[in-house]
Amino acid sequence: MYLKSRLQEFRNIGFFRSYFILGILCLSIAFLIYSNWVTSRLERETAEFSKMLANFTAQLSSIADKETSDAARAIIDSLEFPFIVTDANGQPVIARGIGGGLREKMQAGTLTSEDRKKINKIIEKMDKNHKPITMKGVLTEEGRAILGYFYFNQIKWSLDESSSLVVTDIDDRPFLWQNIQEVEANPFQQKGTEIADKDRVALREFVLKSKRLNYVNTLQFNPTPETAYFHYGRSGLIHQIRWWIPLAQMILVATFNVIGIISYQKMKHNEQQAVWAGLAKETAHQLGTPISSLMGWLEILQDQEGSKENKDVYKDMQNDVKRLKSITDRFGEIGSMPKRVLLDVSEVIHNAVVYFQKRLPNRQKHVEIIEDHQIVPKVEANENLMQWVIENLIRNSLDAIERDNGKIHIRTQLDPKNKNVMIVYSDNGKGIPRKKRRKVFLPGYSSKKHGWGLGLAIVKRIIEGYHGGNISIVNSGPEGTTFIITLPAAIDNN
Repeated sequence: MYLKSRLQEFRNIGFFRSYFILGILCLSIAFLIYSNWVTSRLERETAEFSKMLANFTAQLSSIADKETSDAARAIIDSLEFPFIVTDANGQPVIARGIGGGLREKMQAGTLTSEDRKKINKIIEKMDKNHKPITMKGVLTEEGRAILGYFYFNQIKWSLDESSSLVVTDIDDRPFLWQNIQEVEANPFQQKGTEIADKDRVALREFVLKSKRLNYVNTLQFNPTPETAYFHYGRSGLIHQIRWWIPLAQMILVATFNVIGIISYQKMKHNEQQAVWAGLAKETAHQLGTPISSLMGWLEILQDQEGSKENKDVYKDMQNDVKRLKSITDRFGEIGSMPKRVLLDVSEVIHNAVVYFQKRLPNRQKHVEIIEDHQIVPKVEANENLMQWVIENLIRNSLDAIERDNGKIHIRTQLDPKNKNVMIVYSDNGKGIPRKKRRKVFLPGYSSKKHGWGLGLAIVKRIIEGYHGGNISIVNSGPEGTTFIITLPAAIDNN
C-alpha cells in the first residue's frame, strides 16, 4: 500500500511540474501585460512632452533677444532630445542627438555624401512618427550680434521726452542719455569726447539701479528670418521604456523560471532519492525475516533422509531461497551506497543470462539470447546490482516480444575515445513509441496494465546513480529496441 501511494506521487510529478511552469508563465504574462500598459501610458505622456519640447525648440529661432535665446538653447542642449532642422531646400542646418558624429560634421561643414544619406534616413524615420513643424526665424547665430543695452527707470506703454534713459555699448559705456539728474542731455556722445566725472558717476548709478530693477533691454542686430522645418524623434526615455525595460523584465522572468524549475527538480530528485532508499530498506527488512525462516527449515530438511525426488525438490527450493536472499541483498544495497569492486562486465552479463536461459523453456514462445563479448577493460561495479540491470532488461524484452522467434542480443565493446565500456542491448520486441521514450525511465511509469513501472527506473538509478554511467534508448520501432549502457572503464587494469 505504501509502495503504491509513493508511485502515485511519482506519477503526479509531471502534473505538478507542468502546473508550476504554467503558473510561472501566467504570472509572467500578467506582469508583462501590466508593464506594457504602464509603458504605453508613459510613452504617450513622454510623446506629448516631446511634442511640446519640439514646439519650444522650433520657436527658438524666432526669439529676438539673443541672451534669452542663448539661455533657451542651453536648456535644450541639456536634454536628450533628437532633432534636425532643415532649410527650405531640405538641407540640414542644425541637429542634435543623432549620433555618429553627424552633428559635429554638420557644424564643421564636412558632411560627406554618405553622411547626408544617413541624415536623410534619420529624417524619414522622424517624419514617420511625427509631422515636421514649420518654423520661421534666424536658423544660425552667424550675423546675430548684440550692439548694446537700453536702460530706463520706469515701465510705460511708450517712452517720451520725460522718460529717463541711458543707452550704452556692450561694455556699458554710455553714448546716449536723457533726463539723468543734472546731466545735460546728449543725443549722441561724440567719439573722443570725455564725459565729466560727475556725469559719469550719475550715469553709472542710473545704470546700476536699472539693472537691479531689471529695467533693461538688449539692442541687437538680427539677420533676415528664414523658413525652415523642424524634424524630431522620440526622446531617449521612450526608447529605454519601449525596448530596454521589457527586455530586462523578460531576462528577469526567464532567470526566475530557470531557477524555479531547477530548484523544483532538485527538490523532487532529493525526495525520490529518499523514497528509493526508504522503499529499498523496507523491502529488504520485510523479506529478511521470512527468508531467514525458510533457510532454517531447509537446514532441517537437509538433515532428514528422503527419496532422490525429494532431494531434487530440496535442491531447487534451496536455489530459489538463495535467489530470494540475493534479491533482498540487492534492495539493501540500493537503499545505501553499494560497495564496488573491479569486475569483468562480460562475465556478470553471462551469469545473468545463464539464470534466465534455465527458465526460457517454460515460456510459450521461443526466445534466444545471443551474447557477443569483446575483450574490454574491467569496470568498478557492484556485481549484484549489475546482474539486476541485465535481468530487468531481459524481463522487459520477454514482455515486449510478441513473435515466435524472439531474439535478445547483448554485446560488450570498448569506446576508446571516451574510455568507456559499452553494453549494447537489443531485442526484436514491439518497440517503444517515440513520445513515450522519455517516460520509460520514470518511477511509476509502465505500459503494462498491472506493471509497477520500477524496472527501467531501477536500471537507470543503478547505472547513473551508483556507477557514474549512462543508459539511453538509441533506436526503437516495430523491429525492436536498442539500449546502450556506458560505464567508465578502469583502463589501468586492462
